[in-house]
Amino acid sequence: MVNSKIIVYSSNTGFTEQYAKLLSRALDMPSYKLGSVPDCHRGAEVIYLGWLFAGMIVGYKKCAKKYSVVCAVGVGMSPPSAELAEGLRATMSIPESVPVFYLQGGFDIAKLKGPMKLIMKFKCREIAGRLNAKPELSEAEQLTLDMCHGPASAVSEASLAEIIALYR
Repeated sequence: MVNSKIIVYSSNTGFTEQYAKLLSRALDMPSYKLGSVPDCHRGAEVIYLGWLFAGMIVGYKKCAKKYSVVCAVGVGMSPPSAELAEGLRATMSIPESVPVFYLQGGFDIAKLKGPMKLIMKFKCREIAGRLNAKPELSEAEQLTLDMCHGPASAVSEASLAEIIALYR
């Protein structure tokens, strides 16, 4: 095995990939798109990052079958919260020994195609309606609303601070 720990990700519109690249640089670990990991890493310990769809971390189960996942990270539009991370653990049946994180990523509907684009147009209207009904929005909620109306991103190395601290 070349590296005992690597970063593996699945990204739909590029924001999870941006997080993976930032984490790769910060931890000095190689990162690979799920499905493009060289065979020399078979069985490696993996920090997995995946985009969220229908409350699930896309690609996590596939990754967990091939590698030893030591950390799972879901990236979505919503503001970050510990409840979201624990909800992902429960939904995905992620073992208690595996830390789970949720990061607010970004969204650009123009990068989607077909049914996914239609689904997200509906979801964006629903999310925007819910947020517009609130008297005041947090910075993260405002960013989510911005994502509903056009391309916006929360991707930053600062968002990865807890994960970086865990693996340094």
